[in-house]
Amino acid sequence: MHEGAIAESIVDILKQVKERNGLKRIVKVRLKIGKMSGIMIDALMFALEALRTEEDVIFGTSFEVIETNIRAKCNLCDRIYEYKDVSEVVMICDQCGMPLDIIEGKEMEIIDVEGEL
Repeated sequence: MHEGAIAESIVDILKQVKERNGLKRIVKVRLKIGKMSGIMIDALMFALEALRTEEDVIFGTSFEVIETNIRAKCNLCDRIYEYKDVSEVVMICDQCGMPLDIIEGKEMEIIDVEGEL
């Protein structure tokens, strides 16, 4: 379960954000996770919840997850495709037959952090 390691990395980043900005506490964190990232959101949230007992930096912090669909772009005709599920992804343009590049849906980002001074 790599979600545990990802949760620990998020906590490490939040410690740096808290220290760098002189925050008393972190109130809210928004995460952007792509459907093709391989991250199980429920498992990540479970891991973050488990870390609350060990890590003061996320005590009382709420986490919001924005899950992004998969978007792909044709290398030749620039047509954009959007898929709601990994099982729908087809990597060939139905218009010109060229390969597609994934342009969104693989990300795992901390979008913003809200804290108290």
